[in-house]
Amino acid sequence: MVHADCQHNSVIVCIGSSLHMCQPPDAPPQLLAGSQLHNGFKDGVREHARLSTVHGVAVAQNSVILFTDWMNNCVREISTCGLVKTLYGAHPISLHVNGVCGFRDGYSGEARFHRPWGLCLDDHDQRLLVVDGNNSSIRRIDRVTGWVSTLIIRQDMSPDPHTGVLPTPTQLFYPSTIRIVSCAGNGTATPHSLIYVVSGSCFEVLRINPACGTFTSIPCIHNPHIKYRPVCIDITASRQLMIGYTGCELQTGQKDTKCVFFGDLDLFSAKRNVVYYVWRGKIEICACLCFSLGIDTGTGAATLWVSDAQAESRLLRVQLKLKWSMLRVLLLAVRKPTHGGLFACLPTCTDGSRSVCPLLDHIVTLLQGVVAFA
Repeated sequence: MVHADCQHNSVIVCIGSSLHMCQPPDAPPQLLAGSQLHNGFKDGVREHARLSTVHGVAVAQNSVILFTDWMNNCVREISTCGLVKTLYGAHPISLHVNGVCGFRDGYSGEARFHRPWGLCLDDHDQRLLVVDGNNSSIRRIDRVTGWVSTLIIRQDMSPDPHTGVLPTPTQLFYPSTIRIVSCAGNGTATPHSLIYVVSGSCFEVLRINPACGTFTSIPCIHNPHIKYRPVCIDITASRQLMIGYTGCELQTGQKDTKCVFFGDLDLFSAKRNVVYYVWRGKIEICACLCFSLGIDTGTGAATLWVSDAQAESRLLRVQLKLKWSMLRVLLLAVRKPTHGGLFACLPTCTDGSRSVCPLLDHIVTLLQGVVAFA
């Protein structure tokens, strides 16, 4: 797991059963909580605490760190003094037994989760959205009262306004990563806030409108030679999606392909030996991929932090500064008529009384999403 905290210019990574912070991002990691070699469950200060498989992290404005303890089926926090405290969900019945799982709304410790995954803060940090993976649901937590509730959503079955085609029925099934985007741009909940969540087992990303309780499915990239499965997402300031996939090469079946796409732009790709795990007697490919987009608030430099595990854990840093600079130059070129000669060879077509270039329009749309946060 890797989480880029742009507000505090730091990166939080999960190493074994511990959380570390790099602040600034290229600094040596400093222990936040837990132990690399020993998992379990225990509240306490830093190295005295015990965690087990962290999948989601969110950092509040006051620097308090919230995270999902996947195996312990609860949501916990790390205070600014390093104290780990369990906030929501049941405490395990013993130090050597994973947390009590289930599904129940209620106050703080009364609530029950089953393998909570991603989480994010909303409404000036007053609310917390948590992906309840094995319950295939999204839980909403009021941090003021401690009340845990379940977000009720249904699919928007309205026909496509351009084609009239009805959407294919789908559902939220074994979700993982979650992100929220507010039109206000300052963390304020508005009627136009949108929630994006990965429904990995359905090979989809769902866009949820919490104001009306409906969701729509976003088509993902599909390569004819690779069966992609989205596992994580991040969102730019202009609501452009970055999607991370894992997939097995259908031709050979020997390699596990991992990639991160921004539209049609390949930001990261790698082929690793397939990592398997046994779950209830069934062997599956392990989705060892997590990424987070970090923006330096001082310089505006964009960095893609990728956690890509195989036999050993590793954290990769993909510097996107040069790519963004080149795309910014291209965007200026397509906007200025004096540089129109650069794209004179692109195919055009006639639309009424004007000539249009579909490929150029596609390039402009893509670049606008890029430079919005570069």
